[in-house]
Amino acid sequence: MASARPPRLAVDEATAAAVFKAFQLDGFFPEFSAELCSKVFPRSGVNAFAAGEKLIEKGENGRDLFLVLSGVADILRDGPPAARVGPGTVIGEIALLSDGVRTATASALEPVRAYRLVYEDVGYILQNNPALAEHLHALARARTAK
Repeated sequence: MASARPPRLAVDEATAAAVFKAFQLDGFFPEFSAELCSKVFPRSGVNAFAAGEKLIEKGENGRDLFLVLSGVADILRDGPPAARVGPGTVIGEIALLSDGVRTATASALEPVRAYRLVYEDVGYILQNNPALAEHLHALARARTAK
């Protein structure tokens, strides 16, 4: 089951840069360091998943977002993989923006490092960043249309 949180790893400068870009934080911060990332998102962090381990599981409750930093994961709904995702991909937005129930499983094909943006840390950013909110809504619409 994917709901148990793996141990958090330290946020480095490359991770902070990936978070800054993926979550469109330039409207909030002119610069974004690993130290600032840890202060702004104190409950969030980098998690490591072994091959075969689930980042999220269909049907479970969860509103955290995941940004894949390294490795590859399959997105599974019913039947064969619906998608294969890698570095730079955000997953979990459908549950975040809807009722909180995961609509797919993300299973690591190889070791995966992912930044887990915890729901309690993302609320303020979403409320005050219309571009990010629309980007996540567009992602969710595109993925649910498939």
